[in-house]
Amino acid sequence: MSRTDKISEARILCYGSMYLPVSMALLPVNLYVLPFYAELGISLYAMSIVIFAARLSDAITDPLIGVWSDRTRTRWGRRKPWVVGGAPLLLLSIYMLFLPPESPSIWYFGTWIVLLYLAYTLVALPYYAWGAELSPDYEMRTHISGRREQFHFAGNLSFNLLPLVAALAIYVAASSGDVAEMVGSFTSEFQQIMKTRAGNIDVILRWLTTFVMITIPLTILLAVVFTPEAKQQTVETKPFELRATARLMRRNGPYLRIVITYVITTFGIALVAAMSYFFVKHVVGAGELYPIYVLVYYTASVIGVSPWMRISRRVGKHQTFIACIVWYAIWASVLPLIPVGEFGLFLVVMSLKGCSVAAMLALAASMAADAVDIDTARTGEHRAGLYFAVWGFLRKAAYALGGAVALAAVAFVNFDPTADLALAGTPQGNSQTSLFWLTMLYTLIPAAIHCVAIPIMWRYPLTAARHERFKSRLDRKLTRLNAAQSPG
Repeated sequence: MSRTDKISEARILCYGSMYLPVSMALLPVNLYVLPFYAELGISLYAMSIVIFAARLSDAITDPLIGVWSDRTRTRWGRRKPWVVGGAPLLLLSIYMLFLPPESPSIWYFGTWIVLLYLAYTLVALPYYAWGAELSPDYEMRTHISGRREQFHFAGNLSFNLLPLVAALAIYVAASSGDVAEMVGSFTSEFQQIMKTRAGNIDVILRWLTTFVMITIPLTILLAVVFTPEAKQQTVETKPFELRATARLMRRNGPYLRIVITYVITTFGIALVAAMSYFFVKHVVGAGELYPIYVLVYYTASVIGVSPWMRISRRVGKHQTFIACIVWYAIWASVLPLIPVGEFGLFLVVMSLKGCSVAAMLALAASMAADAVDIDTARTGEHRAGLYFAVWGFLRKAAYALGGAVALAAVAFVNFDPTADLALAGTPQGNSQTSLFWLTMLYTLIPAAIHCVAIPIMWRYPLTAARHERFKSRLDRKLTRLNAAQSPG
Protein backbone atom coordinates (compact mmCIF):
# COMPACT_ATOMS: atom_id res chain seq x y z
CA MET A 1 0.00 0.00 0.00
CA SER A 2 1.37 3.44 -0.88
CA ARG A 3 1.65 6.19 1.68
CA THR A 4 -1.19 8.09 0.01
CA ASP A 5 -3.47 5.06 0.48
CA LYS A 6 -2.95 4.89 4.23
CA ILE A 7 -5.42 6.12 6.81
CA SER A 8 -4.81 5.76 10.51
CA GLU A 9 -6.75 3.25 12.60
CA ALA A 10 -7.88 6.08 14.90
CA ARG A 11 -9.55 7.89 12.02
CA ILE A 12 -11.16 4.69 10.78
CA LEU A 13 -12.58 4.14 14.26
CA CYS A 14 -13.91 7.71 14.41
CA TYR A 15 -15.59 7.20 11.04
CA GLY A 16 -16.97 3.76 11.93
CA SER A 17 -18.27 4.79 15.36
CA MET A 18 -21.00 6.89 13.76
CA TYR A 19 -22.59 3.77 12.30
CA LEU A 20 -23.11 2.34 15.79
CA PRO A 21 -26.21 4.48 16.56
CA VAL A 22 -27.20 5.41 12.99
CA SER A 23 -27.66 1.79 11.96
CA MET A 24 -30.23 1.43 14.75
CA ALA A 25 -32.61 3.59 12.75
CA LEU A 26 -33.64 0.75 10.42
CA LEU A 27 -32.72 -2.61 11.96
CA PRO A 28 -35.10 -2.26 14.96
CA VAL A 29 -37.95 -1.62 12.53
CA ASN A 30 -38.09 -5.30 11.61
CA LEU A 31 -36.85 -6.63 14.95
CA TYR A 32 -39.02 -4.60 17.31
CA VAL A 33 -41.17 -1.90 15.71
CA LEU A 34 -43.24 -4.11 13.38
CA PRO A 35 -44.04 -6.69 16.10
CA PHE A 36 -44.81 -3.82 18.52
CA TYR A 37 -47.30 -2.15 16.18
CA ALA A 38 -48.80 -5.57 15.38
CA GLU A 39 -49.43 -6.13 19.09
CA LEU A 40 -50.96 -2.64 19.27
CA GLY A 41 -53.55 -3.80 16.76
CA ILE A 42 -52.21 -2.56 13.41
CA SER A 43 -53.02 -5.03 10.62
CA LEU A 44 -50.08 -7.10 9.32
CA TYR A 45 -51.37 -6.68 5.78
CA ALA A 46 -51.73 -2.90 6.20
CA MET A 47 -48.20 -2.54 7.53
CA SER A 48 -46.76 -4.64 4.71
CA ILE A 49 -48.48 -2.39 2.13
CA VAL A 50 -47.31 0.81 3.83
CA ILE A 51 -43.70 -0.36 4.04
CA PHE A 52 -43.62 -1.43 0.41
CA ALA A 53 -45.25 1.83 -0.76
CA ALA A 54 -42.85 3.89 1.35
CA ARG A 55 -39.93 2.42 -0.53
CA LEU A 56 -41.25 3.65 -3.88
CA SER A 57 -40.34 7.25 -2.98
CA ASP A 58 -36.71 6.19 -2.60
CA ALA A 59 -36.55 5.57 -6.35
CA ILE A 60 -36.62 9.38 -6.69
CA THR A 61 -34.93 10.63 -3.52
CA ASP A 62 -31.93 8.29 -3.43
CA PRO A 63 -30.46 9.12 -6.89
CA LEU A 64 -31.13 12.82 -6.33
CA ILE A 65 -29.35 12.85 -2.98
CA GLY A 66 -26.50 10.81 -4.46
CA VAL A 67 -25.98 13.23 -7.36
CA TRP A 68 -26.34 16.32 -5.15
CA SER A 69 -23.86 14.82 -2.69
CA ASP A 70 -21.35 14.18 -5.51
CA ARG A 71 -21.74 17.76 -6.73
CA THR A 72 -21.68 19.48 -3.33
CA ARG A 73 -18.69 21.76 -2.90
CA THR A 74 -18.11 23.29 0.54
CA ARG A 75 -15.14 24.09 2.71
CA TRP A 76 -16.16 21.10 4.90
CA GLY A 77 -16.34 18.66 1.99
CA ARG A 78 -19.04 16.96 -0.07
CA ARG A 79 -20.37 14.35 2.34
CA LYS A 80 -20.16 15.90 5.80
CA PRO A 81 -22.79 18.67 5.25
CA TRP A 82 -25.36 16.05 4.26
CA VAL A 83 -24.61 13.87 7.28
CA VAL A 84 -24.92 16.80 9.68
CA GLY A 85 -27.99 18.26 7.94
CA GLY A 86 -29.95 15.00 7.94
CA ALA A 87 -29.36 14.16 11.60
CA PRO A 88 -32.19 16.30 13.14
CA LEU A 89 -34.87 14.68 10.94
CA LEU A 90 -33.43 11.25 11.72
CA LEU A 91 -33.67 11.89 15.47
CA LEU A 92 -37.23 13.24 15.23
CA SER A 93 -38.54 10.36 13.13
CA ILE A 94 -36.94 7.76 15.43
CA TYR A 95 -38.55 9.42 18.45
CA MET A 96 -42.03 9.56 16.92
CA LEU A 97 -41.97 6.05 15.41
CA PHE A 98 -40.43 4.24 18.38
CA LEU A 99 -42.57 5.99 21.03
CA PRO A 100 -46.10 5.98 19.53
CA PRO A 101 -49.34 6.90 21.32
CA GLU A 102 -51.34 4.12 22.97
CA SER A 103 -53.56 3.56 19.92
CA PRO A 104 -51.62 4.64 16.80
CA SER A 105 -53.35 4.70 13.43
CA ILE A 106 -51.95 3.24 10.25
CA TRP A 107 -51.51 6.84 9.04
CA TYR A 108 -49.33 7.65 12.04
CA PHE A 109 -47.20 4.58 11.35
CA GLY A 110 -47.00 5.37 7.63
CA THR A 111 -46.05 9.04 8.06
CA TRP A 112 -43.20 8.45 10.44
CA ILE A 113 -41.75 5.42 8.72
CA VAL A 114 -41.62 7.35 5.41
CA LEU A 115 -39.81 10.22 7.14
CA LEU A 116 -37.47 7.75 8.85
CA TYR A 117 -36.50 6.23 5.49
CA LEU A 118 -35.90 9.70 4.01
CA ALA A 119 -33.80 10.84 6.97
CA TYR A 120 -31.76 7.66 6.89
CA THR A 121 -31.00 8.26 3.20
CA LEU A 122 -29.86 11.82 3.90
CA VAL A 123 -27.36 10.58 6.48
CA ALA A 124 -26.36 7.06 5.44
CA LEU A 125 -25.94 7.50 1.69
CA PRO A 126 -23.26 10.25 1.90
CA TYR A 127 -21.75 8.34 4.84
CA TYR A 128 -21.24 5.21 2.72
CA ALA A 129 -19.77 7.26 -0.15
CA TRP A 130 -17.46 8.97 2.32
CA GLY A 131 -16.20 5.58 3.50
CA ALA A 132 -15.69 4.32 -0.06
CA GLU A 133 -13.46 7.33 -0.77
CA LEU A 134 -11.36 7.18 2.41
CA SER A 135 -8.81 4.93 0.71
CA PRO A 136 -8.36 3.70 -2.87
CA ASP A 137 -6.52 0.59 -1.66
CA TYR A 138 -8.19 -2.77 -2.35
CA GLU A 139 -7.46 -4.37 1.05
CA MET A 140 -7.80 -1.18 3.11
CA ARG A 141 -11.37 -0.79 1.86
CA THR A 142 -12.22 -4.21 3.22
CA HIS A 143 -10.73 -3.17 6.56
CA ILE A 144 -12.74 0.09 6.64
CA SER A 145 -16.04 -1.58 5.72
CA GLY A 146 -15.31 -4.37 8.21
CA ARG A 147 -14.78 -1.87 11.03
CA ARG A 148 -17.99 -0.07 10.04
CA GLU A 149 -20.02 -3.29 10.17
CA GLN A 150 -18.51 -4.16 13.55
CA PHE A 151 -19.79 -0.86 14.91
CA HIS A 152 -23.15 -1.58 13.27
CA PHE A 153 -23.57 -4.83 15.16
CA ALA A 154 -21.95 -3.46 18.32
CA GLY A 155 -24.75 -0.90 18.43
CA ASN A 156 -27.30 -3.66 18.45
CA LEU A 157 -25.41 -5.35 21.26
CA SER A 158 -25.46 -2.14 23.28
CA PHE A 159 -29.18 -1.60 23.29
CA ASN A 160 -29.94 -5.28 23.81
CA LEU A 161 -27.75 -5.28 26.91
CA LEU A 162 -29.99 -2.64 28.48
CA PRO A 163 -32.99 -4.86 29.32
CA LEU A 164 -30.70 -7.61 30.60
CA VAL A 165 -28.77 -5.25 32.87
CA ALA A 166 -32.06 -3.73 34.07
CA ALA A 167 -33.52 -7.18 34.83
CA LEU A 168 -30.38 -8.17 36.72
CA ALA A 169 -30.53 -4.96 38.76
CA ILE A 170 -34.20 -5.57 39.59
CA TYR A 171 -33.44 -9.16 40.62
CA VAL A 172 -30.53 -8.19 42.88
CA ALA A 173 -32.51 -5.36 44.51
CA ALA A 174 -35.44 -7.67 45.28
CA SER A 175 -33.32 -10.54 46.62
CA SER A 176 -32.72 -11.35 50.28
CA GLY A 177 -28.95 -11.20 49.94
CA ASP A 178 -28.46 -14.96 50.37
CA VAL A 179 -26.07 -15.89 47.54
CA ALA A 180 -27.01 -19.58 47.49
CA GLU A 181 -30.71 -18.72 47.29
CA MET A 182 -30.07 -16.16 44.54
CA VAL A 183 -28.16 -18.69 42.44
CA GLY A 184 -30.76 -21.39 42.94
CA SER A 185 -33.73 -19.26 41.91
CA PHE A 186 -31.95 -17.12 39.32
CA THR A 187 -33.25 -18.76 36.13
CA SER A 188 -36.95 -18.74 37.01
CA GLU A 189 -36.95 -15.34 38.73
CA PHE A 190 -34.88 -13.63 36.05
CA GLN A 191 -37.14 -15.00 33.29
CA GLN A 192 -40.21 -13.76 35.17
CA ILE A 193 -38.71 -10.26 35.49
CA MET A 194 -37.96 -10.22 31.76
CA LYS A 195 -41.51 -11.37 31.01
CA THR A 196 -43.29 -8.81 33.18
CA ARG A 197 -40.96 -5.80 33.06
CA ALA A 198 -37.57 -5.51 31.41
CA GLY A 199 -38.22 -7.68 28.33
CA ASN A 200 -41.32 -5.88 27.06
CA ILE A 201 -40.93 -4.32 23.61
CA ASP A 202 -42.26 -0.91 24.65
CA VAL A 203 -39.64 -0.71 27.43
CA ILE A 204 -36.85 -1.74 25.07
CA LEU A 205 -37.89 0.87 22.49
CA ARG A 206 -37.85 3.60 25.16
CA TRP A 207 -34.31 2.64 26.13
CA LEU A 208 -33.27 2.46 22.49
CA THR A 209 -34.67 5.93 21.78
CA THR A 210 -32.78 7.43 24.72
CA PHE A 211 -29.61 5.71 23.58
CA VAL A 212 -29.70 7.04 20.00
CA MET A 213 -30.75 10.55 21.03
CA ILE A 214 -27.47 10.81 22.92
CA THR A 215 -25.09 8.81 20.73
CA ILE A 216 -26.05 9.98 17.22
CA PRO A 217 -25.01 13.62 17.80
CA LEU A 218 -21.86 12.56 19.68
CA THR A 219 -20.60 10.10 17.08
CA ILE A 220 -21.43 12.38 14.14
CA LEU A 221 -19.36 15.08 15.83
CA LEU A 222 -16.53 12.59 16.34
CA ALA A 223 -16.55 11.50 12.69
CA VAL A 224 -16.88 14.99 11.22
CA VAL A 225 -14.11 16.49 13.34
CA PHE A 226 -11.51 13.72 13.22
CA THR A 227 -12.02 11.86 9.92
CA PRO A 228 -11.16 13.81 6.76
CA GLU A 229 -12.83 13.48 3.41
CA ALA A 230 -10.61 12.38 0.56
CA LYS A 231 -9.69 15.19 -1.82
CA GLN A 232 -11.02 14.15 -5.20
CA GLN A 233 -9.17 15.20 -8.34
CA THR A 234 -11.49 15.07 -11.33
CA VAL A 235 -10.02 14.09 -14.67
CA GLU A 236 -13.00 15.20 -16.73
CA THR A 237 -16.06 17.26 -15.98
CA LYS A 238 -19.29 16.38 -17.71
CA PRO A 239 -22.90 17.38 -17.06
CA PHE A 240 -24.96 14.72 -15.34
CA GLU A 241 -27.10 12.74 -17.77
CA LEU A 242 -29.34 10.05 -16.33
CA ARG A 243 -29.40 7.86 -19.46
CA ALA A 244 -25.66 8.06 -19.99
CA THR A 245 -25.03 7.23 -16.34
CA ALA A 246 -27.45 4.29 -16.52
CA ARG A 247 -25.56 2.97 -19.55
CA LEU A 248 -22.25 3.22 -17.70
CA MET A 249 -23.68 1.32 -14.74
CA ARG A 250 -24.99 -1.40 -17.02
CA ARG A 251 -21.49 -1.71 -18.51
CA ASN A 252 -20.03 -2.09 -15.01
CA GLY A 253 -20.44 -5.85 -14.77
CA PRO A 254 -18.84 -6.35 -11.33
CA TYR A 255 -21.06 -3.64 -9.82
CA LEU A 256 -24.20 -5.24 -11.28
CA ARG A 257 -23.20 -8.65 -9.93
CA ILE A 258 -22.48 -7.48 -6.42
CA VAL A 259 -25.55 -5.26 -6.18
CA ILE A 260 -27.85 -8.09 -7.35
CA THR A 261 -26.21 -10.43 -4.87
CA TYR A 262 -26.52 -7.88 -2.08
CA VAL A 263 -30.23 -7.38 -2.80
CA ILE A 264 -30.84 -11.13 -2.65
CA THR A 265 -28.99 -11.66 0.64
CA THR A 266 -30.44 -8.51 2.23
CA PHE A 267 -33.94 -9.69 1.35
CA GLY A 268 -33.23 -13.01 3.08
CA ILE A 269 -31.77 -11.29 6.16
CA ALA A 270 -34.81 -8.98 6.36
CA LEU A 271 -37.16 -11.94 6.16
CA VAL A 272 -35.41 -13.50 9.16
CA ALA A 273 -35.38 -10.22 11.12
CA ALA A 274 -39.12 -9.65 10.65
CA MET A 275 -39.90 -13.22 11.75
CA SER A 276 -37.43 -13.43 14.64
CA TYR A 277 -39.61 -12.10 17.46
CA PHE A 278 -42.60 -14.16 16.37
CA PHE A 279 -40.44 -17.27 16.05
CA VAL A 280 -38.76 -16.90 19.45
CA LYS A 281 -42.08 -16.18 21.17
CA HIS A 282 -44.45 -18.61 19.45
CA VAL A 283 -42.19 -21.48 18.32
CA VAL A 284 -39.27 -21.52 20.76
CA GLY A 285 -41.60 -20.37 23.56
CA ALA A 286 -39.19 -17.79 25.03
CA GLY A 287 -40.52 -14.39 23.98
CA GLU A 288 -39.46 -12.81 27.27
CA LEU A 289 -35.87 -13.88 26.50
CA TYR A 290 -35.85 -12.32 23.04
CA PRO A 291 -33.29 -9.63 24.03
CA ILE A 292 -30.91 -12.43 25.05
CA TYR A 293 -31.29 -14.03 21.63
CA VAL A 294 -30.61 -10.72 19.84
CA LEU A 295 -27.63 -10.02 22.10
CA VAL A 296 -26.06 -13.43 21.46
CA TYR A 297 -26.79 -13.33 17.73
CA TYR A 298 -25.19 -9.94 17.16
CA THR A 299 -22.27 -10.70 19.45
CA ALA A 300 -21.51 -13.62 17.17
CA SER A 301 -21.82 -11.32 14.14
CA VAL A 302 -19.35 -8.79 15.55
CA ILE A 303 -16.84 -11.46 16.57
CA GLY A 304 -17.19 -13.19 13.21
CA VAL A 305 -16.09 -10.21 11.09
CA SER A 306 -12.36 -10.38 11.84
CA PRO A 307 -11.79 -14.09 11.02
CA TRP A 308 -13.81 -13.79 7.79
CA MET A 309 -11.75 -10.71 6.81
CA ARG A 310 -8.55 -12.69 7.39
CA ILE A 311 -9.89 -15.45 5.16
CA SER A 312 -10.73 -12.81 2.54
CA ARG A 313 -7.14 -11.58 2.44
CA ARG A 314 -5.97 -15.13 1.75
CA VAL A 315 -8.51 -16.42 -0.77
CA GLY A 316 -10.21 -13.28 -2.15
CA LYS A 317 -13.34 -11.30 -1.42
CA HIS A 318 -15.90 -13.03 -3.60
CA GLN A 319 -14.74 -16.54 -2.64
CA THR A 320 -15.11 -15.58 1.03
CA PHE A 321 -18.53 -14.09 0.34
CA ILE A 322 -19.67 -17.40 -1.16
CA ALA A 323 -18.26 -19.28 1.84
CA CYS A 324 -20.25 -17.00 4.17
CA ILE A 325 -23.46 -17.82 2.29
CA VAL A 326 -22.83 -21.56 2.48
CA TRP A 327 -22.02 -21.35 6.20
CA TYR A 328 -25.19 -19.30 6.86
CA ALA A 329 -27.40 -21.73 4.90
CA ILE A 330 -26.04 -24.81 6.66
CA TRP A 331 -26.85 -23.57 10.16
CA ALA A 332 -30.19 -22.05 9.10
CA SER A 333 -31.16 -25.53 7.87
CA VAL A 334 -30.37 -27.03 11.28
CA LEU A 335 -32.82 -24.75 13.15
CA PRO A 336 -36.05 -26.68 12.35
CA LEU A 337 -34.49 -29.79 13.92
CA ILE A 338 -34.15 -28.16 17.37
CA PRO A 339 -36.77 -29.48 19.84
CA VAL A 340 -39.35 -26.99 21.13
CA GLY A 341 -38.25 -25.31 24.35
CA GLU A 342 -34.51 -25.89 23.84
CA PHE A 343 -33.59 -22.20 24.06
CA GLY A 344 -29.94 -22.88 24.90
CA LEU A 345 -29.40 -25.10 21.88
CA PHE A 346 -31.25 -22.54 19.76
CA LEU A 347 -28.77 -19.86 20.88
CA VAL A 348 -25.78 -22.03 19.99
CA VAL A 349 -27.04 -22.69 16.45
CA MET A 350 -28.02 -19.03 15.95
CA SER A 351 -24.53 -17.95 17.05
CA LEU A 352 -22.94 -20.22 14.47
CA LYS A 353 -25.28 -18.93 11.78
CA GLY A 354 -24.96 -15.28 12.80
CA CYS A 355 -21.16 -15.13 12.77
CA SER A 356 -21.23 -14.73 8.97
CA VAL A 357 -23.92 -12.04 8.64
CA ALA A 358 -21.86 -8.90 9.32
CA ALA A 359 -19.00 -10.28 7.23
CA MET A 360 -21.33 -10.66 4.22
CA LEU A 361 -22.38 -7.01 4.52
CA ALA A 362 -18.80 -5.79 4.92
CA LEU A 363 -17.48 -7.79 1.96
CA ALA A 364 -20.34 -6.64 -0.28
CA ALA A 365 -19.75 -2.95 0.55
CA SER A 366 -16.02 -3.33 -0.04
CA MET A 367 -16.56 -4.98 -3.44
CA ALA A 368 -19.05 -2.26 -4.41
CA ALA A 369 -16.44 0.42 -3.64
CA ASP A 370 -13.92 -1.45 -5.80
CA ALA A 371 -16.43 -1.58 -8.65
CA VAL A 372 -16.96 2.20 -8.50
CA ASP A 373 -13.26 2.57 -9.40
CA ILE A 374 -14.06 1.00 -12.79
CA ASP A 375 -16.37 3.92 -13.55
CA THR A 376 -13.77 6.42 -12.32
CA ALA A 377 -11.06 4.86 -14.50
CA ARG A 378 -13.32 4.93 -17.57
CA THR A 379 -14.87 8.41 -17.16
CA GLY A 380 -12.67 10.35 -14.75
CA GLU A 381 -15.71 11.25 -12.65
CA HIS A 382 -15.79 10.53 -8.90
CA ARG A 383 -19.40 9.39 -8.50
CA ALA A 384 -19.36 7.20 -5.43
CA GLY A 385 -22.37 9.14 -4.15
CA LEU A 386 -24.46 8.21 -7.17
CA TYR A 387 -23.35 4.58 -7.11
CA PHE A 388 -24.09 4.29 -3.41
CA ALA A 389 -27.42 6.03 -3.96
CA VAL A 390 -28.42 3.11 -6.17
CA TRP A 391 -26.83 0.75 -3.63
CA GLY A 392 -28.67 2.41 -0.73
CA PHE A 393 -32.02 2.44 -2.48
CA LEU A 394 -31.79 -1.23 -3.38
CA ARG A 395 -30.58 -2.11 0.13
CA LYS A 396 -33.52 -0.33 1.76
CA ALA A 397 -35.96 -1.66 -0.83
CA ALA A 398 -34.77 -5.23 -0.27
CA TYR A 399 -34.92 -4.83 3.50
CA ALA A 400 -38.37 -3.25 3.41
CA LEU A 401 -39.63 -5.78 0.88
CA GLY A 402 -38.31 -8.61 3.04
CA GLY A 403 -40.19 -7.23 6.03
CA ALA A 404 -43.34 -6.63 4.00
CA VAL A 405 -43.29 -10.09 2.43
CA ALA A 406 -42.71 -11.67 5.84
CA LEU A 407 -45.69 -9.88 7.38
CA ALA A 408 -47.96 -10.64 4.42
CA ALA A 409 -46.85 -14.29 4.37
CA VAL A 410 -47.57 -14.98 8.04
CA ALA A 411 -50.88 -13.15 7.73
CA PHE A 412 -51.70 -15.34 4.70
CA VAL A 413 -51.14 -18.52 6.74
CA ASN A 414 -53.42 -17.09 9.48
CA PHE A 415 -50.70 -16.48 12.04
CA ASP A 416 -52.01 -14.30 14.90
CA PRO A 417 -49.28 -12.33 16.79
CA THR A 418 -51.72 -11.71 19.68
CA ALA A 419 -52.71 -15.39 20.13
CA ASP A 420 -52.43 -17.04 23.55
CA LEU A 421 -49.28 -19.16 23.69
CA ALA A 422 -51.05 -21.74 25.83
CA LEU A 423 -53.50 -22.37 22.98
CA ALA A 424 -50.85 -22.99 20.30
CA GLY A 425 -51.83 -25.83 17.98
CA THR A 426 -55.54 -25.54 18.78
CA PRO A 427 -58.41 -23.85 16.88
CA GLN A 428 -58.40 -21.05 19.49
CA GLY A 429 -54.69 -20.25 18.96
CA ASN A 430 -52.16 -20.45 16.17
CA SER A 431 -52.58 -23.70 14.24
CA GLN A 432 -49.81 -26.20 13.62
CA THR A 433 -49.89 -25.19 9.95
CA SER A 434 -49.33 -21.49 10.68
CA LEU A 435 -46.49 -22.32 13.09
CA PHE A 436 -44.93 -24.66 10.50
CA TRP A 437 -44.87 -21.91 7.88
CA LEU A 438 -43.57 -19.41 10.42
CA THR A 439 -40.68 -21.83 11.00
CA MET A 440 -40.04 -22.20 7.26
CA LEU A 441 -40.06 -18.41 6.75
CA TYR A 442 -37.46 -18.10 9.49
CA THR A 443 -35.16 -20.97 8.49
CA LEU A 444 -35.20 -22.90 5.21
CA ILE A 445 -36.75 -20.27 2.95
CA PRO A 446 -34.14 -17.56 3.80
CA ALA A 447 -31.38 -20.17 3.46
CA ALA A 448 -32.60 -21.05 -0.04
CA ILE A 449 -32.83 -17.35 -0.96
CA HIS A 450 -29.21 -16.80 0.08
CA CYS A 451 -28.07 -19.73 -2.05
CA VAL A 452 -29.56 -18.10 -5.16
CA ALA A 453 -26.68 -15.60 -4.96
CA ILE A 454 -23.95 -18.25 -5.23
CA PRO A 455 -24.00 -18.78 -9.05
CA ILE A 456 -24.10 -14.99 -9.56
CA MET A 457 -20.88 -14.53 -7.58
CA TRP A 458 -19.16 -17.72 -8.73
CA ARG A 459 -17.11 -16.09 -11.50
CA TYR A 460 -16.94 -12.56 -10.08
CA PRO A 461 -14.34 -10.87 -12.31
CA LEU A 462 -12.95 -7.98 -10.23
CA THR A 463 -10.00 -9.61 -8.50
CA ALA A 464 -7.24 -7.73 -6.67
CA ALA A 465 -5.01 -7.91 -9.77
CA ARG A 466 -7.66 -6.50 -12.10
CA HIS A 467 -8.52 -3.76 -9.60
CA GLU A 468 -4.87 -2.75 -9.53
CA ARG A 469 -4.90 -2.39 -13.33
CA PHE A 470 -7.87 0.00 -13.14
CA LYS A 471 -6.07 2.04 -10.48
CA SER A 472 -2.98 2.23 -12.68
CA ARG A 473 -5.08 3.43 -15.62
CA LEU A 474 -6.58 6.22 -13.50
CA ASP A 475 -3.17 7.20 -12.15
CA ARG A 476 -1.87 7.56 -15.72
CA LYS A 477 -4.83 9.80 -16.61
CA LEU A 478 -4.16 12.01 -13.62
CA THR A 479 -0.47 12.22 -14.53
CA ARG A 480 -1.28 13.30 -18.10
CA LEU A 481 -3.81 15.85 -16.84
CA ASN A 482 -1.34 17.36 -14.37
CA ALA A 483 1.34 17.55 -17.06
CA ALA A 484 -1.03 19.27 -19.50
CA GLN A 485 -2.14 21.80 -16.86
CA SER A 486 1.36 22.65 -15.60
CA PRO A 487 2.78 26.01 -16.82
CA GLY A 488 5.32 25.99 -19.61
